Amino acid sequence: MGRDSVEVILFDLGNVILPFNHYQIAEKLSRFTGMEEFRDPRRIFSYLFDFQNGAINPYETGKISTEEFFLSLKRELVLSLSFQEFQPIWNDIFWENLEVSETIKSLREKKRLGLVSNTNPLHFDYVLSKFPILRVFDRWILSHEVGYKKPAPQIFQSAIEWAGVLPERILFIDDLKSHVLAAQSLGIQGIHFLSPAQLKEELLNYGL
Repeated sequence: MGRDSVEVILFDLGNVILPFNHYQIAEKLSRFTGMEEFRDPRRIFSYLFDFQNGAINPYETGKISTEEFFLSLKRELVLSLSFQEFQPIWNDIFWENLEVSETIKSLREKKRLGLVSNTNPLHFDYVLSKFPILRVFDRWILSHEVGYKKPAPQIFQSAIEWAGVLPERILFIDDLKSHVLAAQSLGIQGIHFLSPAQLKEELLNYGL
């Protein structure tokens, strides 16, 4: 696959550019709950992040606002904390994979770059303010703006529409194999991210 075959490169955000640990959200919130069952962080984690039914899903698909999300958590988990106290618990879970960031910078002058992320307004506003690498991208395709989360085809269709090229001229990089397969089902080329070194090696196969 030659350099000229790929015109647009799409990156996932979490656990590619920014590793994160969202279990600590559940651990910290468990200290503020008034319900015995939710003093177990595993119960809060499941309530929040279950792939099918997690409370985060309507927030990450733009169906509820930040205020509605926080108030629903406060009500359902019986939380005794303010929004100002909640924000750092919710947001301070990310760090930067500097090797991946350097790879992104090296691609910036060669190809158009897009970010495709399952995220929410609180998280994205926070990482945008904290990690300048995100401003390298030409476009952010975000689940809470598009209304769909990966692996739904609609979020990839939004990326294809922005790219304005045939799907086979787009390369998508994600740490979840299911997301890569979903993109490939639409004709997009894919790399399943495992490590910065593996990513560099795979990109070399594209002449990048």
